[in-house]
Amino acid sequence: MIPTPQYTGMDCHAISEAFLALHEQDGFARLPPSSLLHDSVPMSFVMSAGLIQVENDLDKIVAETGGKFAFTQPCFRHFDMKQVGSDPTRLSLFHMSAAFHIGSTERETVLPRLWYFLTQTLGLDKDRLWVTYLDDAEFGCDEASYQCWNALGVAEERLVGLGQEHCFWRQRSTGQIASDGKKCGPHTEVFYERDVACPACENREQPIGNCRCGRFVEISNSLFIENYIDDDRKLIPAGTVFAECVLGLERLAMILQNVSCVYHTRRFEQWRKKLAKYVVAPSCSTDTAVSIILDHLSAFVALTANGAPAPGQGGRKYLMRKLARESMKHMEALKMDVHQVLQDILVDAPIPLCYLSEEYSKINKKVSCKETKKRKTGHT
Repeated sequence: MIPTPQYTGMDCHAISEAFLALHEQDGFARLPPSSLLHDSVPMSFVMSAGLIQVENDLDKIVAETGGKFAFTQPCFRHFDMKQVGSDPTRLSLFHMSAAFHIGSTERETVLPRLWYFLTQTLGLDKDRLWVTYLDDAEFGCDEASYQCWNALGVAEERLVGLGQEHCFWRQRSTGQIASDGKKCGPHTEVFYERDVACPACENREQPIGNCRCGRFVEISNSLFIENYIDDDRKLIPAGTVFAECVLGLERLAMILQNVSCVYHTRRFEQWRKKLAKYVVAPSCSTDTAVSIILDHLSAFVALTANGAPAPGQGGRKYLMRKLARESMKHMEALKMDVHQVLQDILVDAPIPLCYLSEEYSKINKKVSCKETKKRKTGHT
């Protein structure tokens, strides 16, 4: 095992390196991340650290790695954009570290390694960790995961059985290793409990992690894909099984850096300081607006660096336009000088600056036309 560092404010890169190093020591090959512009999602961008990015080359990768590989993947989820700013753990662009073992679903190797990483490598307090596992009327109980967590010393009251809507994963479309149907299987999640006052969470009014207060933060998810599921919801044993263990890096960084939300982690520190100079009259909504600006601009820059098109209509162009317009809308709401802010923050990113300035001109032109029409209507 790698040396155990002290519980410190590790950033995403340090957490990723520690996770990958631990898996390399256990015989996993380190793979590079995929581009966010992957052919498998032509209208959007890579949305997870799952197998979708490697499925086309899976046979080759398995032959070269023996089926054990790990990597850290940037991900962009456009459907999470509305929750940015209001949910303290939600980003549109985030990073996940993942480890795969094709041909094995042994909980006895995956879960002890993960537990060691969280409690020893990162130094997380065991008494703040909660674990969920599948316990469902239709698909049964994932007894193997339960017994493994129990043997690792997870307290009985912190082992939470949940139904299939929470702890059973199924594939949306078929891929190379699921040619007979959609692959599926149970998954088990690890949550970190923070000191957030929330009566709903205190009284357990809904399943753990469902509340947006940020008290229970999902930091890891382990999937055990053992079956296919057909249209009649019948489970068919899979010819090729695999295990996947995933970490949410920004969420872990938030916990390790002891900050209130992911938008206050060191990833955004430099831009946040620059934005603060342009806030004229701070209010209770300022922090939310700044968080949205930080998230959307960083996503815009990263996607552009990966080859995303300029803002426009349809598909990826539309998503880029949405990121641009939403971020600049919030700048205007804070009465910022948009052009000056963009030049200051994106000084080392001239291509996105060009795209954003052009988009801002279009917004102003559109607003100007609407105002002219209103004035003409008022005169008639």
